[in-house]
Amino acid sequence: MIRRFPYLTLLFAVGLTTLTLTTGCEWDDDDFDHNPPAGQGSLIVDNYTSTDIEVFVDGVRLGEARNDRDRAFDLAPGVYRLVLNDEDDRRNWAGDVDVLEGRLTILTVRIDASDFDDYDVSREIQ
Repeated sequence: MIRRFPYLTLLFAVGLTTLTLTTGCEWDDDDFDHNPPAGQGSLIVDNYTSTDIEVFVDGVRLGEARNDRDRAFDLAPGVYRLVLNDEDDRRNWAGDVDVLEGRLTILTVRIDASDFDDYDVSREIQ
């Protein structure tokens, strides 16, 4: 039995790797299941917090991004003033964002590790 142990461990590792690769468990952060409508771009608010986030564009409330989910907002191409506000009015963030035709402007929102009362927002265009 002692001689078979390394063989069984190797067989288990190969089987686990094969199972992982064939069941689609790879992570693709470039994949949001949203395509902007013709002539528009999309703002994606990717909410990694435990609260809902209200989304305001140019002073108008568009909706909210639920906790631990992403939400797409289709907009005409342009530069917009964006405000993010949590449901408890504890945290907010404001900044200008570019929306490009046919592209996704992704805002990843997390709670700032150095200040729990602030958002940490990163931007990416895909």
